[in-house]
Amino acid sequence: MTGVFNFFAEPLELMAKGGIIMIPIFLCSIIALAISIERLIFFKKYLVDVEGFNAIIKLVNAGNLEKVLEHCKNQSSPIGRIVQSGLDEKEVPRWKLEEKLTLAGQEEVNALEKNMRGLEVIATISPLMGLLGTVIGMVRAFNKVAQHQGQVDPGLLAGGIWEALLTTAAGLSVAIPTVVMLHYFDRKKDKIAFLLSKYGQQFIYSMDRKFYPDSPQPAPVNR
Repeated sequence: MTGVFNFFAEPLELMAKGGIIMIPIFLCSIIALAISIERLIFFKKYLVDVEGFNAIIKLVNAGNLEKVLEHCKNQSSPIGRIVQSGLDEKEVPRWKLEEKLTLAGQEEVNALEKNMRGLEVIATISPLMGLLGTVIGMVRAFNKVAQHQGQVDPGLLAGGIWEALLTTAAGLSVAIPTVVMLHYFDRKKDKIAFLLSKYGQQFIYSMDRKFYPDSPQPAPVNR
């Protein structure tokens, strides 16, 4: 029990020495951890079903839009949701179909970006709060020097400076992993957004060939 108590007591002691600025830095670390866990779970469940999309294209080529809608409703894939939003109305004009697919795709991208703004804010303000805490600590340390007219124990002054630097270390400790996770989620988001755009264009291309033969035929996307 003593070892466990010491394990938790030492970080709390460091927080106390760092001053009141350590409290918002600590809260930022908790929020960043919660957002990171939530996004990791979200991206793990968020799968782009390529096989399901190929089945949709086959149904479109067969000219059976009712089965396309039925297939989309029976799956939870983002591609299925996008296609379903475009085909909710029968005999949709091509321009309206493309517009509805674009809006549905943007909604999916917005879901991918959820809470990521919070990580950006934490990555920005954490080191700034740490620097603020250090500046405040340094002001206090040198204020003691001024009060004692320079007759201060160097060890005491060094201790004050050491405690002041704790907030900078804490701020950087929060900001660095937050930036890493933010870039990881950005990369995941960009990859999924590209896939959704790619498959959306392929779906419109298939619809053009089958249901809009008079419209200009774009080249299929093969990447």
